[in-house]
Amino acid sequence: MANRTGTNYAAEASVHGYGAELLVGTAGSASSFEAIAGVVRITPGEMNTEDIDITHLRSPDAHREHRPGLRNSGAFSVECILLPGEESQNNAGGGDEAFEAGGLVAMWRERTTHDFEIRLGEGSPSHSWPFRAYVSSYQLGEIGPDDVIKVTVGFMPTEAYDADLP
Repeated sequence: MANRTGTNYAAEASVHGYGAELLVGTAGSASSFEAIAGVVRITPGEMNTEDIDITHLRSPDAHREHRPGLRNSGAFSVECILLPGEESQNNAGGGDEAFEAGGLVAMWRERTTHDFEIRLGEGSPSHSWPFRAYVSSYQLGEIGPDDVIKVTVGFMPTEAYDADLP
């Protein structure tokens, strides 16, 4: 990549969120995924590194000293339009693929770990974000007269992401 310091450049390679999908891996098949219906927005969790304070009574310049500790990946938040009859969202599930044993509600109730993948709008494999997680939270949104009911689902990663983050 060229050094962009002090230059103007176009952002034509930017990626738009429209068309993105959240997919669940089919049990027993590492390469077969099925999309969750009604996804409105996906917010990845914060990636952070723990701070280890190594300050001692003779720290230089009377200043605290630090070093990096373990990294952590926070929960993803996914907002969906509630579709109670949809096998990817409900407790009953259906079909013979990823949601045979149940959708998001069943994943939350059963505390099962799954392979997930976020595919960005253009669907290119180079623009996907695979991760392993469990459904850590499930919250119905406001039930009112002016909008569809939405549900917010949390996905807690169980290990480090693939090294090729978008």
